[in-house]
Amino acid sequence: MAGVERRLFLGGLAALAGCGSPDAGATQASGTTGAAPVDVVRSRLPRLIAAYPDHLARPEGDTLVWTDGTRMPIGTGQPARPFAEMLASATIADQLRQTYEPGPMTLPPPRDHSPGRLRNTAFFLKMYGDCRQGDTALHLRPVTWMPRTRPQTLRVTTVNDVASRLERVIDALEAMPDRFRAYLVPSAGTYNCRAVADTGLPSVHGFGAAIDIAVRQSDYWAWTRTRGDIAYRNRIPPEIVEVFEAERFIWGGKWYHYDTMHFEYRPELFA
Repeated sequence: MAGVERRLFLGGLAALAGCGSPDAGATQASGTTGAAPVDVVRSRLPRLIAAYPDHLARPEGDTLVWTDGTRMPIGTGQPARPFAEMLASATIADQLRQTYEPGPMTLPPPRDHSPGRLRNTAFFLKMYGDCRQGDTALHLRPVTWMPRTRPQTLRVTTVNDVASRLERVIDALEAMPDRFRAYLVPSAGTYNCRAVADTGLPSVHGFGAAIDIAVRQSDYWAWTRTRGDIAYRNRIPPEIVEVFEAERFIWGGKWYHYDTMHFEYRPELFA
């Protein structure tokens, strides 16, 4: 283990003897890794509403009311299921069962702890539009990725001000020392109307609310062809991650099924 991976791992030794994350306790209570029980999920609903004020009005019992009057079931009456089941058919409640902790990692993510991978498809289609129907494209605008380093035009959604947020990320990244450039350019892309490889469900790239940075310096769990438990790998410096997190983009490097090039806008998940 070397470089960033070693620093991240050794930095977490103290945490082994100290306090774990809130989701670690929820794991013991529910028997499902990182799956918070129903009462904890209900306590997180105000955070969901606050994260998307242009879209969400309020919860009414087990119903989420949108500002245009649309009503969706939340699913708080359903207990946590095995992670694979929630991944394939997440409720809105399932989206809130795992929280995302910003800042430097202390340990690799525990098994199936992947805050952000649980997505209710109807929720995101309603918010960003269906790219297969051409809805998402109506809200895309060009953003220049790393204009002073290696300009690259990417299309990003204006919904939730994601495009402007990414531009602030870019400004901060351009101000960083040159040694970080190799991790950033060229970007592997933003908008792409496609499904997630292992679930077949819509990708956040299809909503124009995600970006992949340079593939060359990135790691992805599926590339390892590992059987059994997945050995964590990462080369992305924490300084880059912190810049994205400041604008409420989560990082796929904090997932058990890690995808270290991937960032997506998910403000409701921040602890």
